[in-house]
Amino acid sequence: MEPATATGWDERGISEMTAVVTLVGIAFILVAGVGISAFLFVGDTSGPPQANFTYTFNEQGGFLIIEHDRGDEFRSGDLYIAGSNNNVTWAALAESNESALVTPGDTVPVSEQNAYGDRIRSSSRLEIIYHNATLNQSTVLSRWNGDTGI
Repeated sequence: MEPATATGWDERGISEMTAVVTLVGIAFILVAGVGISAFLFVGDTSGPPQANFTYTFNEQGGFLIIEHDRGDEFRSGDLYIAGSNNNVTWAALAESNESALVTPGDTVPVSEQNAYGDRIRSSSRLEIIYHNATLNQSTVLSRWNGDTGI
């Protein structure tokens, strides 16, 4: 090994430094590429909203009480109670503002005495539908199949 002269540089030292800088640069580009793809190219994995509802049917009175048992919160104007002849929002049934949140524990009656307008019978079939107007997508959250109790 020849020592560096006072007038020149050791060529091997420059080559080693160039190699280190190149390797660090490549590693940085790889890490940045993985990071960018993780933030930009991963889709929304949250999936559709989820909620459980319980139903209390009163055959003599001809009404049904729906309770949001657990799960996601919803704007009451985005939840629809759909039957064979009717389709009304939770907000209309509860006589509330459409931006009010439906949270676990909230209840709403369904009967001919409110916005639903029809008597509930053991043969009635209802669906609770969440409609996301921004994405123009609807999801059936729950079904009540009358006397089957489901």
